[in-house]
Amino acid sequence: MYRQLAGVLRERILGGELAAGQRMPSEKDLHDEFGLARETVRRALAILRSESLVEVRHGHGTFVAEAPGRIELCVGDSATSAAALTVTRANGEVEAYPAGTVLVVTTMGAAVDGDRPVIAAAVVLDQGKVLMVRRRVKEGGLSWQFPAGEVELGESGDEAAVRETLEETSLTVRATKQLGGRVHPNTGRTMLYVACDRVAGTAELADDEELAEVAWCDRATLAAYVPYPLFAPVQEYLDANLR
Repeated sequence: MYRQLAGVLRERILGGELAAGQRMPSEKDLHDEFGLARETVRRALAILRSESLVEVRHGHGTFVAEAPGRIELCVGDSATSAAALTVTRANGEVEAYPAGTVLVVTTMGAAVDGDRPVIAAAVVLDQGKVLMVRRRVKEGGLSWQFPAGEVELGESGDEAAVRETLEETSLTVRATKQLGGRVHPNTGRTMLYVACDRVAGTAELADDEELAEVAWCDRATLAAYVPYPLFAPVQEYLDANLR
């Protein structure tokens, strides 16, 4: 659940709803707004601190960090920092940047959308039904979704989809093919959709902090839970396989 809350707050910061230098809502305010435990709120704020999106000013509270300049590093690049920042590219070229520049590093298997990891969504089919989860905190107005989460460092999109399905539903699945990617029109996040088959286990509520319900949906149930158009390649895949 703390990752979902961090995602909501991240969107508010990056979207300008919470401006640079503005004081963040207190733990009590976030507890009251989302109905979450204080420890869950603290863990969400810790994620934002690790991403340099917020900073703690002792005795005053937590504030949205000022946005520094950004550059992107590719595999093989390295960086050192003193009063200013020196970047040595893999081809030997050296570049200088002012102190405070944030480095965004891309490694093989860790898809990155600007400064935010790509979201891998698992489209899991079994016996003509698709696996869906209902999140406790809506993302961009969405409630029922495919099992999904951020691609972590060292992971491929397929691996992230398989891992997230196991973590959220206790179900072991196998990635079969990638259906495509897009920037989601509701959340603004870059999505990668991965078709998966069930291998073992029973779908259950494994992550009850983030999820409220898990369901296998046939064509009619999916239309009731998700009454808006799906990503076209995903819709075509489901049309061909759902009962």
